[in-house]
Amino acid sequence: MKTAVTYRIRIVDLLVALALTLIVNFPHLLYSGEMHGRRPPGASSDYIAVQVFYFFLASWVVVSLNTVRRFTFPRKIALSIVVTMLFYLFMPVVNRSGEWNASVFTGRIYNPFHITRWSLVLIVSVLYGKIFDLLYQKQSITLENERLKNENLQTRYNMLANQISPHFLFNSLNSLSMLVRERNNDKALEYIDRLADTFRYMLRSGQEELIALSSELAFTEAYLYLLMVRYENKLFFDMDIDERYRNWKLPVLSLQPLIENAVKHNCITQTRPFRISLRTQDGKLIVSNPSIPKIDAPEKTGIGLKNLSSRYQLLLARDVRIVHTGEEFRVELPLVEP
Repeated sequence: MKTAVTYRIRIVDLLVALALTLIVNFPHLLYSGEMHGRRPPGASSDYIAVQVFYFFLASWVVVSLNTVRRFTFPRKIALSIVVTMLFYLFMPVVNRSGEWNASVFTGRIYNPFHITRWSLVLIVSVLYGKIFDLLYQKQSITLENERLKNENLQTRYNMLANQISPHFLFNSLNSLSMLVRERNNDKALEYIDRLADTFRYMLRSGQEELIALSSELAFTEAYLYLLMVRYENKLFFDMDIDERYRNWKLPVLSLQPLIENAVKHNCITQTRPFRISLRTQDGKLIVSNPSIPKIDAPEKTGIGLKNLSSRYQLLLARDVRIVHTGEEFRVELPLVEP
């Protein structure tokens, strides 16, 4: 990645140097193109070609010098001035007899026209280097902001996910203590095995954000067993899952808080059994149940649904649809196609 970035910078440097060379040599090139007949001294094609190549080499060096990240801005200016002066002093010139020499050896160093050209090379190169630094800093700030944003989202997600485990453990231990008090050892042992399965899934999924619907349903079935032990012959579940959606994904542990809330806030009795439905439709997993509020229902905090909605926003930037009529409570969870 770093090599690719460096390569792109050098390509841009090359283009800037080429453009700068054409600008400072435009009068020579134009004059050469309009010449007819005998050329005056210093206007031959060879001389112009050498001048253009020399200015291109100098522009390339000075421009590249101003895009070196490890150099400070004052150091870049100082080095650019030194390098430009050296190129100016050793610029090849040709006399009237056609002999080549460097400016410093001809004794005619001062030339206003050449000084103007080299000054333009120096100024444009330094300005380009400054613009390059500003763009680089802007890009670095943007990347750093994105990194911090992602870290913040990950931290918030972890905090939301960690809220599930303690609450779930507390309720599970309550059910287990009920079996122990009833001295139902066989069911208590089976309950412990299923409880271990559910927590094994939760621990294994702790490092995952999205998981396949099939895995979430397998965990849900183990969790439903724990609830059916608690509400024997009073709690039932219907599942209608289209096979094509089983590999689609959703945030891990999305179903458990919905089922837990349904059981927590509704009346479940032997004479009035409670039924929860899970089905897929139009790329969504729909969890619905009849609305039968308890007379002494605990206060609704909305933490579970807010938690789930926040995780969907953080991970998928999508909304969880909640529909609450007088007779039904329904939550629609978007599924993501792998």
